[in-house]
Amino acid sequence: MKTTIKLTLLCLLGTMTIAVAQKKKEPGKGTDSVKQMNLLDEQVKILGSVFEMGDASENPFGGATNYLELLEQSDMDPELKKELREQYQIYDLSLDPKKKDSLALAFNKKLKEAMEKSLNDTQNNNK
Repeated sequence: MKTTIKLTLLCLLGTMTIAVAQKKKEPGKGTDSVKQMNLLDEQVKILGSVFEMGDASENPFGGATNYLELLEQSDMDPELKKELREQYQIYDLSLDPKKKDSLALAFNKKLKEAMEKSLNDTQNNNK
């Protein structure tokens, strides 16, 4: 009986200690102030190294170390490159909590452009 009471008290004390420790976190010191990893850049790095290790005669990544370099090396339509570059910038801004204002501005700009394009397409189809 004494062992059960001691074990229960120990569990309660441990739970309370953990709860107090979690409450004492300083605001701004958590993960909200750190820029997250850019997965597009990491994918380019990893896939580029995979093709290099595989001794591919033609490496489609051409030594690019990030997504923007890969876009510049590609031979796609310049308009598509521009669109992908803008999407990358929005994605990159979303990873940094300190740049949320810039993200909102960039996102609103792209949303307005998409709405205008949709409206123009609808009007052209109705004619």
